[in-house]
Amino acid sequence: MKKKFAILLGLIMVMSFSFAACGSGDSGQDLSDSKYLGEWVASGISVGDESEAIEGGVWKLTLKEDGTGTFVSTEADGTEEVSNITWELTDEGFKTKGDTKLTFKDNGDTLSTKIVGVDLSFVRPGEEGPDDGAPDIGTQYGYMGQDPAECAVWKYLATEIASQYDAGEGTDVITVPVVRIIKTDRDNDDGDDNDVEFYGDFWVNNYVVEGDTLKCVSGGDYAGKIEVIKTGDEYTVKEFEQVQDGGNFEPSARDIFEEDYDAFMKVYSDTDGLKALRTKGLSDYVKTNGLSVTKYQDEGWDPVDLDL
Repeated sequence: MKKKFAILLGLIMVMSFSFAACGSGDSGQDLSDSKYLGEWVASGISVGDESEAIEGGVWKLTLKEDGTGTFVSTEADGTEEVSNITWELTDEGFKTKGDTKLTFKDNGDTLSTKIVGVDLSFVRPGEEGPDDGAPDIGTQYGYMGQDPAECAVWKYLATEIASQYDAGEGTDVITVPVVRIIKTDRDNDDGDDNDVEFYGDFWVNNYVVEGDTLKCVSGGDYAGKIEVIKTGDEYTVKEFEQVQDGGNFEPSARDIFEEDYDAFMKVYSDTDGLKALRTKGLSDYVKTNGLSVTKYQDEGWDPVDLDL
C-alpha cells in the first residue's frame, strides 16, 4: 500500500529542519549577481528510489544574496512548515549546507534535486504547471509537467510504442504512460545540452471507456534508456535502448544502468509504487481532459477508484 503523503513530507521536513542550525551564509562567495536569487517552486508528482508518489504538495525555495534563504513545504491540506537554510555555488549549480546537504543541479530553466530519495524539479513561480497559467504541453499524453524534453518521452510512449498494439477497428483508445525515471543525464558523452538521456522504467497502458471505467485492453513494460534530442524548437526521441527479456534481462540492465542498476531494480520491483503512480497519473489525466470516469480496471482484477 502506498504510504501517506504526510509521512514522506514529514521525512522531508526532518531533513530541512537540520538547516536551521547553519546560521547566516559564510561561504565568502559574491552571490549578489547570481541567477539563482529569488524564489523557486516544485509541485506535482515525482518518483524516487522508494517509488513514492508525492501528491498535492508544494515546495518553495527562496535564496538571498547574503547566502541565506528559506525552504517551505506545504502539504495538500495547507499545512506549512518553514526552515532556514544557507547556500553556496557549485560547479553544477548550488548546494544548501547543514547536517544533511541538498545539491541542486542547473538544467537551464529548471533546478533538480533529490530529497529522501525523491527527485524534484524546481522552476520559477508561474512556470510550474497549467494551474498557474503555463501552457499544457503534454496533457494529451498524460504528462503534467513543463519540461519539453520529458514531454517528448511521454509523447513517444503514447504514440510510437502504443501504435504497436492492435486496438481493433473503430475503437477509441486512450493511452496514458507510467514513467518512473531513475536518472536524467543532461550532460552526457555527446556534450550537447540539447541531448538528454532518461534512464527508467516506462509503462504503456491502453484503455477504452466502458461506462464510468477505464478498461485496460493492452500494454507493456519497457525499461531502459530513452535519448531525446532537440532539433529547432522541438524535442524528439532519437533512440530507445531497451532492457532485454529472459536470460538477457540482468546483463542488459546492468549494461544500460551501470552504477544505477540497484536503484533501477528497487524501482522496477516495487509494484505498490507502480500502482500508486499509475492511479495518480490516471486521476490527473481524467481531471485535465474532462473524462466522465471514476475508476480503472485491468482484465481479471477489481476496479481501482481514481482520486478525483
